[in-house]
Amino acid sequence: MRGSSERGAVGGASASRTGGGGPRAVAARTVHDLPEPWCTEPYLVGEFAAAGVLAAWADDTALLAVVDGAGRPPGLVGIGAADRLAELVGEAAVHDAALLASVRFATLARGASERLDPDAAAVLRHLDGPASDWDWFWVDRPLAGADPGHAVAERLADGPGTVAEVRDFLAVGHPEASTAPDDPRLLGWWGAREAGRLVAVVGAMRFAPGLAPHLVSLGVDPRRRGRRLAAAVLRAAVRDCLELRPAVGAPMVTLGMYADNEAARRVYERLGFEQRHAFSSRRPSREPHRSGGAAQRRPSSSPNDGASA
Repeated sequence: MRGSSERGAVGGASASRTGGGGPRAVAARTVHDLPEPWCTEPYLVGEFAAAGVLAAWADDTALLAVVDGAGRPPGLVGIGAADRLAELVGEAAVHDAALLASVRFATLARGASERLDPDAAAVLRHLDGPASDWDWFWVDRPLAGADPGHAVAERLADGPGTVAEVRDFLAVGHPEASTAPDDPRLLGWWGAREAGRLVAVVGAMRFAPGLAPHLVSLGVDPRRRGRRLAAAVLRAAVRDCLELRPAVGAPMVTLGMYADNEAARRVYERLGFEQRHAFSSRRPSREPHRSGGAAQRRPSSSPNDGASA
């Protein structure tokens, strides 16, 4: 897939300081100031183009950054090789322990947390909630072609009637969905119907203005699974969302799924989504959760909710 290569600034980013201590510290105020290849990394551009970078550490194989904004509280984000990422966390813990101790979530490449040295782990001990293992997917082109004879999906009309209908459907089709059907960040809902009734839905949202669309709350009527209804609504949503150019980078559509959701994984990969990252996220166990948004029952940079495909 193509990387996101365009640069620019998105309103709403905030940064009270830049850089970080240590030999691999880099000076950056936004994702776009990071060195290659990180400034064009689709996950960072798609999820954090609107955030400020408070500090960052990087080499050719891993990047660690403290980010603030883009609809999330300050957090620690790390991608790349798990062993090298653990080394970067250790370096950051030595030179910027107070900053790391202030983050409200940590999302690191899976395996990095287990490799942290005791001192680095102690700096992040306030993130004592259970780990959430999840995978980040993206696509920058229409999904694989429609299946002849299967359902056709379309965008649902905006308005309170659709909100109520989607809420009622998700109570059956995806009871674990954590995105409220009237979340103000939603771009819309896409659905497939049979005999006038919803049988599958998916939503798309932007975590902050100007970011790429992120799919949420994929649900299918349990009595109608196995009929490729999930594929139908995903194709329709991706088709429309790729028409929306983000403020930074090329059009793309993203999603997150819990790592153990193999049924959803098969659907996404068959349609052409690429899994780019495997993450583990943590947050404080006693931190109050916001209602109706991206961080209710999960760490702040993990999948918006599960998928029932």
